[in-house]
Amino acid sequence: MKKNIRIQEPVSTGTGSRFFFITKLFTSVRTTITLLFLLAVCAIVGTVIPQGELVQAHGASGPSFANRLVLILDLNNVYRSWWFTSLLVLLAANIMGCLLKRAPLIIEEWKGTTKKSSFSLTFTDHRSVDSLRSILTESVRGVLRCNPETTDSENASVLKWERHRIYLLGFPLIHIAIIIILIGGLIGVFFGFRGHVQIKVNETSSSYALLSTGEIRNLPFTIAVDGFTLTRYPTGEPKEFRSDVRLLNNGKEELKGSILVNHPLTFQGISLYQSDYRVVGISRITLSVANEKGETETFSINPMEPFSLKDYPVEIKIRGFDPGSTQRGAGIELVVMEKDQKPVTLRLYENDAHPVKAGPVKLSFRGHEPTYATGLQVGYDPGSRVVWIGSIMLIVGFIFTLFTNLQRLQIQLVRDRSETRITVSGRSKRMRKEFRESIESAVKTALEQPR
Repeated sequence: MKKNIRIQEPVSTGTGSRFFFITKLFTSVRTTITLLFLLAVCAIVGTVIPQGELVQAHGASGPSFANRLVLILDLNNVYRSWWFTSLLVLLAANIMGCLLKRAPLIIEEWKGTTKKSSFSLTFTDHRSVDSLRSILTESVRGVLRCNPETTDSENASVLKWERHRIYLLGFPLIHIAIIIILIGGLIGVFFGFRGHVQIKVNETSSSYALLSTGEIRNLPFTIAVDGFTLTRYPTGEPKEFRSDVRLLNNGKEELKGSILVNHPLTFQGISLYQSDYRVVGISRITLSVANEKGETETFSINPMEPFSLKDYPVEIKIRGFDPGSTQRGAGIELVVMEKDQKPVTLRLYENDAHPVKAGPVKLSFRGHEPTYATGLQVGYDPGSRVVWIGSIMLIVGFIFTLFTNLQRLQIQLVRDRSETRITVSGRSKRMRKEFRESIESAVKTALEQPR
C-alpha cells in the first residue's frame, strides 16, 4: 500500500524576502551602471541650467509651472539638491556592497587557499623526482622570474610559484577610493560654500553673498583691492583681468598677491577666484576744447568736481557716464553753464569725429580713466583634501590592476613505481591563454632535455 507523502516547501517570510532583495540590489553591477547614468544626466542638467540664478530669473516672471518645478526639484542648485545627494549616497552604498561581497574571495585569494585554476596539465617521465624538480625549477624560472616554494615528502614533491599578489589590492583600493571621493564630495556639499563679492579698487570688504540663496555672510579676513588691470585684444574684447589684493586679519596684512582667471588665491582654506568685473565710475576725463579761432587745448577733469574754463565764462559739470554700450564708444553726459545763459545738457562720445558746440567753444571727449569693481568668487571646500586622498588611492589601484598580474603555478611530482607523474596547474588573472602556453612550453622544453 502506497502512502502519499506531501512535502511542504518552506514559506519565505516577508522580512527575509525584502532583505534578499535589498542585498541583491546593493551588490549588483546593474545598480552601479544605473546610478552612474542618472548622475551623468544630473551633471548635464547642472551644466545646461545656470546654477544659482533661476530662482531670481523665474521669480520675477510670476508663479509659472516651470518656476515651481525649478524650486521643488532644486534645478537651480543641482549639486546641492536632496536628490543628487541621495544618488551619491546610494552609489557609495552600492560600491561598498560590491566590495563586501567580493572581500571573502579576495582574502581567500590572498592567503592562497583557493583551489581555482585556469588550466591543468599532466605529464609522465621516467626520471626521478629529484632530477625533475631541478630541471623544472630552472625552466619555469625563465617564465615567472622567481624561485618556487618547495615541499618534499617521500616519493613526492610540490613546487609552488606566486607572482604579483599585490594585484589583489587593486580591486578594493579602487572601490574604497571611489567611496572616499564621494564622501569628500558630500563633505563639500554640506560644509562648504560658494559666494560672490564685488569690491571697488582701493576699497575693502569682509562679506560675501552665497550664490545659492543670496544670504550675506562674513569672511574670517578682510579683502583689500589695491588695483585692477584689464588688457584687451586688438578687437577690443577683454583678454585678461587681474586683481591685486591684500588679505588683512585685524588690520594686519597676512597675504598679498594677484588673482587671475584660473589662478586663485587661497588663504585659511578659502579660495578667491577672479570671476568678473564692472566699470562703476571714472576717475579722470580728458576733454578737448576748441575756441572760435580754432585753437585747441586739452584738459584733464575730475568728474566729481565742477570745472571752469579759463578765459571763458563757462563752467562744466559731469552728470553721467556710459562705459560704452554702443559703437560710439564710451560717453559722458555733462552740463555746460554759461554766464547769463540757461544750462545746456550735452552727450559726448569718444568715437565721434566732430566736436559739439557749447556756447563760445567746441568740446570733444578724448578719453577717460575708469574706476573698476572686481568680482571675486569665494569658495570653501573642506572635502577637497579627502577627494585628493581618494584620487591618489584610485590611481594606485589602477596601477596595481593594469600593470601587475597575479600568477600562481603548482607542479606536483609523484613517483609511482617506474615513472613520475607530473601534474601542472596554474592560475592567472589576466592573459590566461598566454600564461598557459608559456608554462606548457617551459615544461615540455624541460622534459625534452637529454635524460
